[in-house]
Amino acid sequence: MILIPMPKKIKIKNGIFELKSGSYVYLSTKNLFKSVKKLKNYLKRYGVNVLISYYKGSKTSIVAEVNRGRVKEKSGYKLIVTSDGIKIYGNNNQGLHYGLMTLIQIIKNYGTVIPVLEIHDWPEIENRGVLIDVSRDKVPKLETLFQLVDLFSELKYNQLQLYTEHTFAYREHEKVWKGYSPFTSEDIIELDKYCRERFIELVPNQASFGHMEKWLVHDDYSYMAETSEFDTLWGRHFDRPFTLSPAVEDSIKFLASLYNELLPHFRSKLFNVNCDETFDLCMGKSKSLCKKYGKGKVYLEFVMKIYNIVISHGKRMMMWGDVLKEYSELLKNVPKDIVVLIWGYEKDHPFEKECSIFKDFDFYVCPGTSSWNSILGRVENAILNIKNAVKNGLKYKAKGFLLTDWGDNGHWQHLPISFVGFLYGAALSWGFNENSDLNLEEALNKIGFNGEELGGILCNIGNAYKLTGIEVPNSTLFALPLLFPEKVLLTDKMVKMLKLENLNKTKEILEGNFSLLRQSNAENSNDLIKEEIKNSIEIALFSVDLLISLLKTGSNSITGLPKVVKQEFKYRFEKIVDDYKAIWKKRNREGGLNESLKKLTKICSYLE
Repeated sequence: MILIPMPKKIKIKNGIFELKSGSYVYLSTKNLFKSVKKLKNYLKRYGVNVLISYYKGSKTSIVAEVNRGRVKEKSGYKLIVTSDGIKIYGNNNQGLHYGLMTLIQIIKNYGTVIPVLEIHDWPEIENRGVLIDVSRDKVPKLETLFQLVDLFSELKYNQLQLYTEHTFAYREHEKVWKGYSPFTSEDIIELDKYCRERFIELVPNQASFGHMEKWLVHDDYSYMAETSEFDTLWGRHFDRPFTLSPAVEDSIKFLASLYNELLPHFRSKLFNVNCDETFDLCMGKSKSLCKKYGKGKVYLEFVMKIYNIVISHGKRMMMWGDVLKEYSELLKNVPKDIVVLIWGYEKDHPFEKECSIFKDFDFYVCPGTSSWNSILGRVENAILNIKNAVKNGLKYKAKGFLLTDWGDNGHWQHLPISFVGFLYGAALSWGFNENSDLNLEEALNKIGFNGEELGGILCNIGNAYKLTGIEVPNSTLFALPLLFPEKVLLTDKMVKMLKLENLNKTKEILEGNFSLLRQSNAENSNDLIKEEIKNSIEIALFSVDLLISLLKTGSNSITGLPKVVKQEFKYRFEKIVDDYKAIWKKRNREGGLNESLKKLTKICSYLE
């Protein structure tokens, strides 16, 4: 039996119980109605119609009630199947909900004839969330978010954040969000309600220091920018403003006005203000302040101004810890009620070191799905990154786990590419020992794809990056030629790194999995997922074939390829992009699509 997450204690016994139409589900509280309704709707797929009742009475086959005497662990549950019926006890309503979600997954495994069994389960990490990037071009439709909330709720996540830079429709700032199809206040009210009914806390999120370029590029806001262009320590040049300047008095007033409008729409008592990656701090308007007081103190003073606004709204502040960790001597001045978010997205990220730095705070460990900048994902990296984060989070008593799904550089990855991370993150953050060696292929098939065998394909293509022989941080060889076509130069160094044998092997694997997808003709709810996976494979194959052509022709750059070859590649890529556009519109709002396409089609000018 495959369950996500696998329970801490499970005992399967002799005997069976059969769910039949006409029986009743007794519910002790109306707060669980949506959870039981999900169970009822799932049973309909098997032709079984049950009725929900707040009266126990006769013909009751499932009893669901809070009983702290039977379940001591916070948000824990016990699920007991006998030959006479099913009883689910929860330590609280949330625990009862988790028991109902487990019952749904048991039915996914066995159908309506299920074995006699006992499960006793509870979460290992109290807060388990997902962060979805809705600011790097891709803004999901509300129905897409509802579908994700349904999935996350079944997987026993209990928090959701939408990473927001400029995609909330602030009333006085239309010029910033115009054309991006932002979320309205009504959208957030609806989503907050939908989440709450499914035991997920929708946590507000607003970039508040770094990552403010979408605001600062406009004349009305540019005066608050630290600088208009700068070079990073690793050599990247930014030709646009990026960070709010602490030296400008209006910066904090501006943030206060945003919070005043945003926060009333969320019932959560948490608020993520981000404050990460302030790369250009001290390079412009705050340079003299930094010279006088030091960069760390200037950063922290502005953070404290943000903190004071947040607590005035009765919220608890969350922020990324990447800048704070560089100034450990200042941590004694940081309020202990700030929740620090420790992030890192490579398999060897030093989570242990960073957890030890923030051990005196309530902190979350924050790995990633490894889907962005990848096209097909980096499955092995995602698994090891998540495992590393959870292991050290548990060691240092993390208050939470937040799985991030970013959309850097155009958000090219289609949604299914993140599914491996979603499932594994849910499983491991709930119970580390029970889920470390989870069979992800089977889990995807049973829980993610309703029995259709797509899990193997997703895992195979998600590990194809390793076959190329070239592994790079935060990306894959499938994405790099599209991200940086100007840097695809056939130098001696590149020839040594790129091996035709590896590229051909990668191509063979990708084409084989593409064929498997085409052979799957069953019409069901996975049709869109298949389209998304096919398009992802086509993009990856395009990059692989391009690199193979460079090696075979000996061309020193993409522009140096024979004209007829470039024309063929350009025509092929245009068809891929047409499919990409059509798929995008099925799950996501149209705003931001053109920005994504500008980045994706950058390579076309090199194929002229």
